[in-house]
Amino acid sequence: MVVAEPELVQTPNSVEAAFRDALRRSFDALELCDRNLLRFHYFHGLTPDQLAEMFSTPRAQIARQLAKIRERLLRDTRRGLALRLALDRNALDRVIELARGRLDLAIALMLRR
Repeated sequence: MVVAEPELVQTPNSVEAAFRDALRRSFDALELCDRNLLRFHYFHGLTPDQLAEMFSTPRAQIARQLAKIRERLLRDTRRGLALRLALDRNALDRVIELARGRLDLAIALMLRR
């Protein structure tokens, strides 16, 4: 995550480290079935169609579930960042918006570590 906001330029590494830590904690707090679904999708590269077939579930349900889990990760990661970083609400919102666009990559990288 490259941070280009003026308030964050001073400490981009600490913001990135805090984001990774908050994301990891948010991931670890998910239910096992949600963590496994993310692993199948991001780590093993299974598509929603493949997951639907694997779980005998409609594809739309898998897609909604993945979207719901992503939003929960962002929400909980935001909370974790708020506790760890001294950022005002607007700066925190900008960090999350930057992360939202790169969340898929962040999850994939986290799962590979």
